[in-house]
Amino acid sequence: MLLRALLVPLSELIVAAPEDTLEDALDKINSENFLSIPVVDDKRFVGVISKERIFSTYFELGGDREEFLKNNRVADLVRTDIPILSVYDDIEKAAHTLETYGIPFVAVMDESGEFAGIITHHAIFKTFVEIFGMNKGHKISVIAYDIPGQIEKLTDIITKMGGNIISFVVLDPKVKTDVKEIVIRIDTDRFVETVDAIRDAGFRVQ
Repeated sequence: MLLRALLVPLSELIVAAPEDTLEDALDKINSENFLSIPVVDDKRFVGVISKERIFSTYFELGGDREEFLKNNRVADLVRTDIPILSVYDDIEKAAHTLETYGIPFVAVMDESGEFAGIITHHAIFKTFVEIFGMNKGHKISVIAYDIPGQIEKLTDIITKMGGNIISFVVLDPKVKTDVKEIVIRIDTDRFVETVDAIRDAGFRVQ
C-alpha cells in the first residue's frame, strides 16, 4: 500500500511557521491537545516543534516564562532530523522509519517535492488492523514448514471447502525450526470442517 492512501494532508494539519513565536506554536499545539506539530515554510517541510522541546529548553535556560515564549522563535527550536518519504513509498517503509527514529510522524512529499502531509502511528496501526482483517470472519492460525507450495496447498483446501479468504498474512515466529505462522481470516459456513481439512493435510492449526 502506497503512502498517498494513508496521508493526513497538509490542508488538514495544524502547523507552525519558522517565524512563529514559541508562544504561538504552544497555543497551536495545545489547541488540539497535541504533543507536537509540523513546521512548514510555505509548502516546504522544515521539521517538528514539540511541547517537550519548548519546556525542556525553558527549564534549562531559566528566566521569565512569558518572555521566553514571546522572544524566541520556532526556528530556534525546530527539530529538523525528521525523515521525509515520498507518496510512492510503501507502508512498510513508513512503519520502519517511525520505529527506527522514534518520531511522532513521518513527513511525506508529493511528486513536485512539496510537503504533502504526514503519516502517523495511528494510520499505520489502523492499516495493519485492516490487513489482518480484525473482527471479520473466522481466524485460523497455521504453522507450516517453509517450503515451496505450502501456501498454494493451504489456499486450495480453503477454496475447495467453499471458504472466502478475507486476509492472509505470513509471519516469522522467531523459532529455531524452519517454519512460518500463517494467519488467515475466512468467511465460511463450514469453519470446523475447514479446520479439520487443514489438519488432515498435515498442517498444525493453533
